[in-house]
Amino acid sequence: MDWGALVAATLRLYQQAAQETGQKVLRYWWVGFLPLLYALIFFLVAGFTASFGLIGGLIAGLVLALCASSYLSFLAGIVNGSRVSPQDLLESWRPYFSSVLTILFFLTLIEYTLALLLPPAPGTGAIRLVVNLVLLVILNPVPEIIYQGRSEGLNVLQESVEFLRESGVEWFLPIVALALLSLVFSLPILMMPLEIGRFTFPTFGGQALLLGSVGGLVWAAGSVFLLFVLMVFRGLLFRALAAGTRRQRIYRSRFS
Repeated sequence: MDWGALVAATLRLYQQAAQETGQKVLRYWWVGFLPLLYALIFFLVAGFTASFGLIGGLIAGLVLALCASSYLSFLAGIVNGSRVSPQDLLESWRPYFSSVLTILFFLTLIEYTLALLLPPAPGTGAIRLVVNLVLLVILNPVPEIIYQGRSEGLNVLQESVEFLRESGVEWFLPIVALALLSLVFSLPILMMPLEIGRFTFPTFGGQALLLGSVGGLVWAAGSVFLLFVLMVFRGLLFRALAAGTRRQRIYRSRFS
């Protein structure tokens, strides 16, 4: 393996993804603020169903899956070069709803299983930490696999493992770098690309919209727009990495 050529090819890949991200974000800047709508919807539903117990939690989960599906639908159009418009919002809730809901159900099942098998006690915290770290890694590229990959439902987990086996280092380098920057500059939103595989899409901003908090709304708008930039970059990076192996990227870089 020509490591020097691999590093050069990877850096060029990051540069190309960043340049294309800038172009697409400038063209579709309004998509960056859609999570404010999702946040408001989720906040209202969660508040209304909070007293319904388990049923309320299920309803909130369904709404979260719908909002995530809608967001992924717009990202898919942008990353794949399709034309997107505000009118697409009406049809955006359905395309990836099933796969998102399956992943959310899988996470809920894991949480309940851990609660049953590992009740709070000395020593169980380490096991929970290991499980969460494994999920953090395996689930990370799941959003991109849902709208760019070949799999649906739980099969996206297998495709995620295959993708990370081939391109995990190149995938996680910028994501982990952003997470470290979030600690240095106290910007929690930079941590989101590391956690997005759990579909923890922004639900902040809903309360600010309801209460009319100008400062809270400005903070939420800036945060969700930054997340949009990072998600477009992730989508383009995934597309480039999934298009070939490391050896193929080295070969292409030598003749480009």
